[in-house]
Amino acid sequence: MRYFNKRSCPQRHHRSIFMKLLFVLVVTGFFVVLLVGLLFKIFFDSSVHKLLEKNIINYADYIIQDIGVPPDTLRAKQIANEFAIEIRYESPGFVWTTSPDSPTIDEVGKQRRHQTHSPRWWAHENFVITNPDGSRFLFYSNMKNVFKMPPGFIFGFLFFLILILTATHFFIRQILKPVRWLTEGALQIGDGNFDYRIPVRQHDELGRLSNAFNDMTQRIKEMIQARDQLLLDVSHELRSPITRMKVALEFLSTSKEKKNLQDDISEMETMITEILESERFKNGHGKLDLKEHNISQLIREVTENYKNMPPGVQLKNIPKSINLKIDFDRIRIVLKNIIENAIKYSTPESKPVQFFLKPENKNIIVQVLDDGPGISEEHLPYLFEPFYRVDKSRSKKTGGYGLGLSLCKKIMEAHGGKIEIFNNEVSGMTVQLTFLFSS
Repeated sequence: MRYFNKRSCPQRHHRSIFMKLLFVLVVTGFFVVLLVGLLFKIFFDSSVHKLLEKNIINYADYIIQDIGVPPDTLRAKQIANEFAIEIRYESPGFVWTTSPDSPTIDEVGKQRRHQTHSPRWWAHENFVITNPDGSRFLFYSNMKNVFKMPPGFIFGFLFFLILILTATHFFIRQILKPVRWLTEGALQIGDGNFDYRIPVRQHDELGRLSNAFNDMTQRIKEMIQARDQLLLDVSHELRSPITRMKVALEFLSTSKEKKNLQDDISEMETMITEILESERFKNGHGKLDLKEHNISQLIREVTENYKNMPPGVQLKNIPKSINLKIDFDRIRIVLKNIIENAIKYSTPESKPVQFFLKPENKNIIVQVLDDGPGISEEHLPYLFEPFYRVDKSRSKKTGGYGLGLSLCKKIMEAHGGKIEIFNNEVSGMTVQLTFLFSS
């Protein structure tokens, strides 16, 4: 029996392990890039920057040799366009520049006197070269042309970023797919499906975990089968001596001791019958004899035998006729078990046990309400387990052998329905049977 369901743990993106891993990867990548950029900055702010500045000045001298003094303006424009720089030449009788917006060399000198950090060629900085004849060249980078983004660059960048993140998410899901299989396996085992096996397609830690899960499931299945087979064998073996005991008791004179022995034997017969009946349902041999029957009439017939038994039984809102395709004798067993439990756990001062029958959507609901003390919430999930007893002393005064409700559950599930138990708001319990409506 499963004590939780999928609805109790909905899948939300912010709880997904795949999204968490993707988030960790993105954040890790961001900090790695940030760290590399920081180290790059520190590195270039030291010795490498000096070396780079020296090389740039040497290259500026090479450009001056190429364009001449005074400069060949056509060659200077060609070099300026090719290397994304601006060139300004000033001499006492001639001033020329590749850009009308370029600052004068004197303005650049004033700016340098106010700088508190070393100049950078790649950060829109400039260099002034003074020639032997007194003329001067000003070189500075044209970063607008260097970093001019082509049309659609942002959309292209976003497209590839989304593509990379999608591919990363896909591969993470593939790697962690065994986690989903393990979740499904746990749900299947919780439902009692011990034949379910998790696919093993990896040989890493998750693959070994899946193998261990499958081995554990197989061992649990073998243990349960051994337990059930033991109960079945013991039940069969007990039938013959019980029959002999019943025959021997018939030769004894009537007495209180004889009556007690007959009651004990009757309880043992009931227990054995319930064990064998449960085993037939489990192995598929307890086939139902499904026919159309009036469930309302069946309820009236069953409850008639308990109306004079304190605290009594009352029928509430029972329609005259509702036909269901059921196994008449087995549903009678279910109803009798429920009524006997309700009466057993009621007190002399309790209100009568109440029966309700009502259509609900495409189902027929049967509810049996008692006015007893109820059951602690911690025991409710286990009531349908074989041999489970709320009273750990297992006294005959507080119940049978813990097989009745287990058998009721198997019968209802064989009919495609279900049985549920919950405490009432004030006092007592409600047992609810759900049938599929057939007509």
